Amino acid sequence: MKIVSIKMIKDPIHGFVEFEGEIEHHLKDLLSDPFFQRLRRVKQLGFSDYVFPSAAHSRFSHSLGVYAVAKRMLPIVERDASNGKWSEKGRDCLAAALLHDVGHGMFSHAFEKAMKFFFERNPHLEEECPALRDAVDHEKVSPKIIEDSSIGEHLNRLGGDSCASSVASMIQKSDKGCIYTSIVSGQLDADRIDYAKRDPYFAGVSSGSIDIDWLIRNLRVGSNGSGEFLYVNSKAYISLEQFTVTLFQLYPTIYLHKRTRGLEYMFALLISRVFELIADGKESQAGLTAAHPFVKFMKNPSSLENILLLDDTVFWGSLNLLQDAPDQTVAAMANRFASRKILPMLDVWKMADEVVSSGAIASALPAATRVQTLDSVCGEVCLELQKDEALWGSDCYYDTYGRPIYKRKGTLGGDPQQINVEVGGQIVDIASISPLVASAASFNIHRIYYDDQNEDKEALLKSRIKDLLQTKLNG
Repeated sequence: MKIVSIKMIKDPIHGFVEFEGEIEHHLKDLLSDPFFQRLRRVKQLGFSDYVFPSAAHSRFSHSLGVYAVAKRMLPIVERDASNGKWSEKGRDCLAAALLHDVGHGMFSHAFEKAMKFFFERNPHLEEECPALRDAVDHEKVSPKIIEDSSIGEHLNRLGGDSCASSVASMIQKSDKGCIYTSIVSGQLDADRIDYAKRDPYFAGVSSGSIDIDWLIRNLRVGSNGSGEFLYVNSKAYISLEQFTVTLFQLYPTIYLHKRTRGLEYMFALLISRVFELIADGKESQAGLTAAHPFVKFMKNPSSLENILLLDDTVFWGSLNLLQDAPDQTVAAMANRFASRKILPMLDVWKMADEVVSSGAIASALPAATRVQTLDSVCGEVCLELQKDEALWGSDCYYDTYGRPIYKRKGTLGGDPQQINVEVGGQIVDIASISPLVASAASFNIHRIYYDDQNEDKEALLKSRIKDLLQTKLNG
């Protein structure tokens, strides 16, 4: 009897991440690839550790967690597989789970936000240099790394010449009707299941609970004639509710925290200015030399080797150089980072809430109507504020974001891209049977960040916002 060796990595969320059999051992070898090792130096939650000190976990550990969850979901699809002997689709699914974040830039989504600022201020460069635009989009960078780097070579040695492109296609959701794709990227996927457990754990916050064991134990494979999908029967749908609500609550608790968003804005201001100087051939004004990774990246953004250079440590290691930059905008913002002097903010939603609560309409508004009303009014107020040229300037920033509890698809009979529940012999979208998920609950932010160097700015903004809110809410 042949003994199949198992290689294990200890993980605080899943206990052990196991690699079993020849296929999985080959996938474990990917962990040593420079592009995957780079994920050790990219934090999962960007600047959240400035607010939650222990939230310093990396994209590396998260990727291992996604692989672990995908490996637990995959036997539901391939019931005859054992000892790590998966089909080609199963192999590609596990590889995609492991590699889904390999293209993330430094500080994860914060880098994409910074480059959005850069292109807004330099629209001609976005048109003239599409390679730069693509190089800061992790959804485009990940497939490029998987197909064109040493990772691609490794995958093709494992599964043939088309293996790397198959893995990349799965990450890109080229076939949204594929059950394997839904394990990697869907509304109930291994990615979301892992970070819904991992992120609150490391942040040290309590945001609901997810019973992964019960959830996975009750997953079944269904078919609607055009393809297969995962579902649970009605006795386990409460676990799906818990998952949906927990994921939703992470947004106000962690992801959209006012301090974190403020730091992301500061990072965007700083990096966009640094890259502007580099684009003009004035990198020395940012305190950098031609050999700096930022400069190399800007000069040749299509190079995967230059993309490999960009991680969180490059920024922190350059902070002292940026603090001494001749350019005062760069130096001032770098000094703010070094001293954690986060730009101040006015919460327009909170101010609107106070206006509504003090008025006669407060008790008359149902919760859902109240949220919709405040969201609409706050948006209108912030847009009008931006039209006030005497008050609004380059030192102001409107930060808005809306996150619904669930994106309803509503396909009767089941779909890989929705959360499916079997009830009364029929497969339906969870929003069809769960009043909680169907509630249209959403979390929205409307915030104004501003530069506190102008002593009168806060008072002027606050007064104008209050006047606008009073007019729109109380007539």
